[in-house]
Amino acid sequence: MFPTKRFAAIAMLCWLALPAAQAADQVTGIKGKQIEVFDVPDDTKPGRKVDASGLPWLIKEEKNSFLKVTVAGKDVWIDSMLATVVRDAKSECPPKNPSQPDIVAVLPGAAPSRCR
Repeated sequence: MFPTKRFAAIAMLCWLALPAAQAADQVTGIKGKQIEVFDVPDDTKPGRKVDASGLPWLIKEEKNSFLKVTVAGKDVWIDSMLATVVRDAKSECPPKNPSQPDIVAVLPGAAPSRCR
């Protein structure tokens, strides 16, 4: 591998290793009027039901298919299967260099701002 291609491959792997939850990812809706919240990202112990108020909720962290959000001023975990999540997705197009082939990567939701 050439040094520039190796650097590009390492940069892509580092980018893919970033946490799944971006700062702008939000819970915009839930299934039902109440949602079960947990103190830890695990449903082995029953949670407590709370009203879904103050939507959208900013996602602070993701773990074990649970989302950490702030509900009624408290940080709690909710089951991601019971939430509607809107993800912030954008593409960052590298400058065109005619001497190198295009590097193609897929970003969910990036179609409206795709590289041209």
